Amino acid sequence: MSKYRKMKALATTGATAIYLGLMNAQVVLAAGGGEVKSKLTQAGKTIQGILTGLVVLVGICVALFIIIKRMPDADDPREKSEVYHAVGRVAGLVALAAAIIWILPWVYSLFT
Repeated sequence: MSKYRKMKALATTGATAIYLGLMNAQVVLAAGGGEVKSKLTQAGKTIQGILTGLVVLVGICVALFIIIKRMPDADDPREKSEVYHAVGRVAGLVALAAAIIWILPWVYSLFT
């Protein structure tokens, strides 16, 4: 694909995304305090969900990279043990990161 076509496709995709985002946005000009708080809470939950999904996706990619990288030496028991330890470490870090994403706002709300 030529450079012009790539730029045209990228511009079209961006313009479409912006258009759909603006058309689906709910405009609130004079909202009460309860409405604003509920919208902010809902936005926070959405952001938390997106961040959790990204953490899990990155964790899956890293684990697959470790497994594929060490695949040729899978017959060696020591190598196999190292792979299990590395994948377990990645799973633990993913769980920790996902927990922090959800626990940190809760701890913050305790002090406000």
